[in-house]
Amino acid sequence: MKTIAKIDPEKEYKNAKAIIDNAGKYFFDEQSLSSLDNSLEKLITAARVLIEREELRRGKKKAPKATKLKGRQEGDKRKEVKKLPSERYAELEVREDIIFPAKAPKCPCCNSIMKASGLYDVTEKLEVIPKQYYIQRNKRPKFNCGVCHGAIVNTPALASVLPSSNYSDSFIIDVVLSKFCDLIPMERYVQIASRNGLEGLPAQSLIGLTHQLADFLHGVYLKIKAEVLLAKILLADETTHKMLEGDETSNWYLWGFFCSTSSYFEAHGTRSGDVVFEFLKESCAQYLITDGYTGYNKAVKKVKKELNKDVVLADCNAHAVRYFKEVGEQWEDDTAPFLELYGDIYDLEKQKKRAEETKEQTKMREQMVLLFEELKNKCEVALPGQMPGSKFEKALKYFLNHYEGLTICTQNIDIPLDNNHSEREVRPPVVGRKTWYGTHSKRGAETLQVHFSIVSSCKVNNINPRNYYPWIVERILEGEEVLTPYEYSKFKETQ
Repeated sequence: MKTIAKIDPEKEYKNAKAIIDNAGKYFFDEQSLSSLDNSLEKLITAARVLIEREELRRGKKKAPKATKLKGRQEGDKRKEVKKLPSERYAELEVREDIIFPAKAPKCPCCNSIMKASGLYDVTEKLEVIPKQYYIQRNKRPKFNCGVCHGAIVNTPALASVLPSSNYSDSFIIDVVLSKFCDLIPMERYVQIASRNGLEGLPAQSLIGLTHQLADFLHGVYLKIKAEVLLAKILLADETTHKMLEGDETSNWYLWGFFCSTSSYFEAHGTRSGDVVFEFLKESCAQYLITDGYTGYNKAVKKVKKELNKDVVLADCNAHAVRYFKEVGEQWEDDTAPFLELYGDIYDLEKQKKRAEETKEQTKMREQMVLLFEELKNKCEVALPGQMPGSKFEKALKYFLNHYEGLTICTQNIDIPLDNNHSEREVRPPVVGRKTWYGTHSKRGAETLQVHFSIVSSCKVNNINPRNYYPWIVERILEGEEVLTPYEYSKFKETQ
């Protein structure tokens, strides 16, 4: 293997191929030349597989990043740049001060004292006020009767999430969003608060606040679930979740179900397809887009068998592309035509999103069908000659075995080409898992699923969670109808 590593097999293969082609015209008959070519093909395939296995053992070397020249290059068009912060960040408050010198300047010509001309030299800088903690003291008057002096009546306290707590609603919301939106562990939040002058915050009490707010917003969580259940096109994914204590099973899973308007999470102590089945029982979904995990396929079959309900399972093309890209440099020339066809397919998908008329979108999907058929033909031709167990063989088999599911997207213009939306939605919980490792109780898992559902739904609808949380808390306290992030976005459009 060490000898192979020092030799470039691809270069040697091309040299040998050229020699055989030239010598074959004069020294070999057609049958011998074919046999020699076949042997050479097998040798280069074996070398590629050996190199591939060695890369898996040692870890593949990362290619150096392409150096990108900074600044505007010759021939590049000058871009319009908004230099002033007030132009870049129009939504920020502008505080304006007029700065006078300590003494009026003297004229450099006649030495007279000068006066203000009414003209200004304007500069702008971005400023920040560090997080400030303060105590809000509310005094509620007591009323007594001046006639009989028989009773005292107190002014009612303001409504809040936790009326008897020492923590205000704004503080609770900040704690929750620091963890579930900014993905800051609670111990780190305590350290940040200490550096800002608030020492001695108990981390365990702050974790309790996240549970309390999750209970308070449970109605929002249920409405988000209802929105996802009503979707005709459903996307799903799952990721591991550690239950550090509080349950016999330590390996839990966070399941995500998504549509174009909402994101819904559930934590379970199993990766069984029964979780998907229970969700699909209530769902109106006609299509389910997944990453190819067999649990989804079992759930769809079970729904058909027990409920006589058809749900079409669509596979993720991004996974098929990834298999071809992971084949490695040894098969780079061989995989190039497959990746080129997939590039054309994704170009059509981008054009479809930009197209305004349904007829144009339908035409692009029809063109996509032809590209998929060409890709299938190439895979069927290439598969028989591959070394068993090689990455290239796996990529070809994955595409052919999942061809029907990969091409479901051509039947309906609303079905996405891949499951990347789910991958993006699951990423924040994955990053969070790496910082706080897991949850310590089942209640912690329930809290996590509520807040991640609300925060992710806010992001899907381009809403700042720090605007939505105070608004929905105040709305619930006032006894008004609960609105999900999607409903909130529509409500704001009417204001």
